[in-house]
Amino acid sequence: MKILVVSDSHMFNDNLQRIIKQYKNNVDLMIHCGDSSLPCDDEMIKQFDIVVQGNHDDAPFPIYKKYQNICITHGHKYHVYYGYNDLIQLCHQNDCQICLHGHTHVPTIQKIENIFFINPGSLMMNRGNYGYGTYALINIEKNKVDVQFLHHATDEVCPYSIIEEGLVLLEEFKKILP
Repeated sequence: MKILVVSDSHMFNDNLQRIIKQYKNNVDLMIHCGDSSLPCDDEMIKQFDIVVQGNHDDAPFPIYKKYQNICITHGHKYHVYYGYNDLIQLCHQNDCQICLHGHTHVPTIQKIENIFFINPGSLMMNRGNYGYGTYALINIEKNKVDVQFLHHATDEVCPYSIIEEGLVLLEEFKKILP
């Protein structure tokens, strides 16, 4: 199964529209992890198979959705800046081995307690020194999960260094947030 995952597009609709057009017929599932800032009846957001509510969304999208063994949420209600403890509980309660989320504007992939946590980053702009947004393509075959992070404007595969930088940045957030 091939999945397009975007998050935190925050009305940067040119890139969102371009990515929808590019992948609509080339993936099995399209997911938006929240903060599109679009209403439920917007033609762009209706293209997605699953959409969850972010902290900047006024539309009544669900806080989380389960699809097969995948949990999808924005993350703000599960305190993702402080770690994954709340999401681990949610995943265990729903028998999920993959959790897709946004909110931090930091693309990451981590495996904790046998659960893959994948944040595609922000389609608008990520936090980090590299100065661009990202989205993710996930390929799931049997028990193998392959994730590629792509540049929001050029669609080039991002270097792994942005993931490493993001993990360091998230640890810094834990130290400075109350």
